[in-house]
Amino acid sequence: MKHRPAAGRAPRGRRLSDQTAKDRRRLVLGAAVGFRVAQVRVFVESLRATGYAGDVTMLVGPFQWRLRAYLARHGVRTLPHWSTRKLHGPIHAVRFERFAKILRRHAGRYDQVLVSDVRDVLFQKHPFAEAASAGCRFYLEAGPWTIGSEPTNRRWATLFLSPAEAERIGPCRISCCGVVLGGAPAMTEYLSRLAAYLQALPIRLRREGGADTAFHNKIAHLTREVAAEIVENDVHVATMGLTPPSAYAAGADGLVRVADGRAPAILHQYDRIPALKRAVEAKYGRIA
Repeated sequence: MKHRPAAGRAPRGRRLSDQTAKDRRRLVLGAAVGFRVAQVRVFVESLRATGYAGDVTMLVGPFQWRLRAYLARHGVRTLPHWSTRKLHGPIHAVRFERFAKILRRHAGRYDQVLVSDVRDVLFQKHPFAEAASAGCRFYLEAGPWTIGSEPTNRRWATLFLSPAEAERIGPCRISCCGVVLGGAPAMTEYLSRLAAYLQALPIRLRREGGADTAFHNKIAHLTREVAAEIVENDVHVATMGLTPPSAYAAGADGLVRVADGRAPAILHQYDRIPALKRAVEAKYGRIA
């Protein structure tokens, strides 16, 4: 069988473009444990359609052979992962512990890293375009919601933070941990500290959902223990879950734009807006 170059690798004798050379020093991390191909297609195919030629690593269940084959065809490296909510907590929190280990193991291999949800993320532009900061980029959700005024985030803050921390963080805007991007050293530090907070929880609390979001916001707003900047919603990332659907419109060119005409590079939680979900399904097929 003829050998095919890995994503971001040029055949011998062919010069890499500047963009591809940069992408060889970039990594996208995600988790698709328990997902079907239909649930990852939009993420994978829209990412590659932007021209991103760098590494993608995804956690998958040990027996997800069909998913692993699909991901391999798109240049995605898969790592088998097994955990249970009863012993380790929900996968959407445990993944951060695994991501921290991956980055610590490959220190120096990458310049930039994106950690992202998979099932509800679509890429409209190259994810690292206009995101050259060496620190972490923490992306806000829609205003005027705050951690104290949004019921789910208020519950998580009360459950996982101390009473004093929950009171202090209440007036802060919500930052979503579903998409975080930054320089590799800062992202390694961020993931290591987030993992440490999660691991310190009693197992009874580890089984609850939302600890990852609570500790992410603690790092972003209270401790500020890693180099980071907080980025307004709908600039680079549109986190749509708390935004009125009328704030977005799909154009004839297939791009989703906000009121001032900008098309954010990354759409998160697009499936919560029925019109956008239908438009995406028309292009990629029905999403499970």
